Amino acid sequence: MTSMAPSVIGYCAGEDRNEEHALSHTYAMMENGDLWPMCGYGWNRSDGTRFSIFRGSPGTEGDCKLCARNVAAAKPPVVDGFSHKTKWL
Repeated sequence: MTSMAPSVIGYCAGEDRNEEHALSHTYAMMENGDLWPMCGYGWNRSDGTRFSIFRGSPGTEGDCKLCARNVAAAKPPVVDGFSHKTKWL
């Protein structure tokens, strides 16, 4: 018997409550309750190893074009961050 990974059941936009002009990302809502960004830059805290807990309502998407392409291509969310310059914490 094989275990299946949780499925994406919807999306929601990330909300940057610290800067109104910041690019927002799309996060996949998983059937097990997890949230994961749809591009690596959604990992936008702590040098790319964490992401913001602020989320929009279900059915929303951010304005990041890379997230949008990944959603349109039905790609899986990015479950591991990577080291990159971030503005917050």
